[in-house]
Amino acid sequence: MLPLYKDRKAGIEIYYRQSRNVPPHVHETVELIYVASGTLDLCIGNEIYHMEKGDFGLIFPNIVHSYQVTEDDPGKSLNIIADAELAGTYYPTLQKYCPENPVIKADDLHPDVFYAIQSIPEESENADEYVIRQAFLQIVIARCLQTMKLVDKSAVVNNDLTYQTVCYISAHFAEDISLTSMARDLYVSPYALSRIFSSVFHTNFNGYLNEFRLDYAIYLLRYTTQTITEVYESAGFNSQRTFNRVFQDRFRMSPRDYREEYRKLLARSSEEEKKTFRPYYHFETGSGKEKAKEA
Repeated sequence: MLPLYKDRKAGIEIYYRQSRNVPPHVHETVELIYVASGTLDLCIGNEIYHMEKGDFGLIFPNIVHSYQVTEDDPGKSLNIIADAELAGTYYPTLQKYCPENPVIKADDLHPDVFYAIQSIPEESENADEYVIRQAFLQIVIARCLQTMKLVDKSAVVNNDLTYQTVCYISAHFAEDISLTSMARDLYVSPYALSRIFSSVFHTNFNGYLNEFRLDYAIYLLRYTTQTITEVYESAGFNSQRTFNRVFQDRFRMSPRDYREEYRKLLARSSEEEKKTFRPYYHFETGSGKEKAKEA
């Protein structure tokens, strides 16, 4: 799925796409998610927060989280991923605390949040647009914090093996690592680490590592000109055979075909469509009191 826009200079990405399963991961950015249709489960630690149409989630930086789709016909969601620095004066709060419950139900969501989301301007070299984008993001965060109870983040992430596991994989996925070497570096037993993968990630070490490597390989296929060999080596796969097998399992096509299909999709996404598209046109507010209107 192509982003509505992806502005690396401004440190923000916005996606409107079909909801899907996403394994536990962590990043230093702020993540916002709005369920446009269907349902979605947001998982943080051992807690599962069920989200329905119109619900809104705010995930603070450095918090391990994942998504699960339980419906046969997945709905759609709007994802915003932004550098924490864009939060301005809220930056220290995002770094030190996290919400006790990261989900705001549709009936409790302030209308400013919905308005700000659909008003964030697209990529532009204009400095004013950058400031406007930052301001709308801060409006979203401000309104969300008004309804959230915050707890010290250290109580959530410190000494948490799940957090350490995700951070370790994030830092070393491209290296030649094993369950045994990872356990040694984290000063835990391989058995304890294996339990994390099976009970929290619902897979084994190799399965999780390959999925992480595959996500990075997909990024390289989409946004770089690296050869297929360079892609799988950069992502940490030790052979093209393993890379092709993992890729086929998820996409039912070869990496080369995937890149070609992506480029065709990119070509079909005309600049005019990008300029006129707004997620506001595609869904109602959760309460159903306001409907999206086209200009």
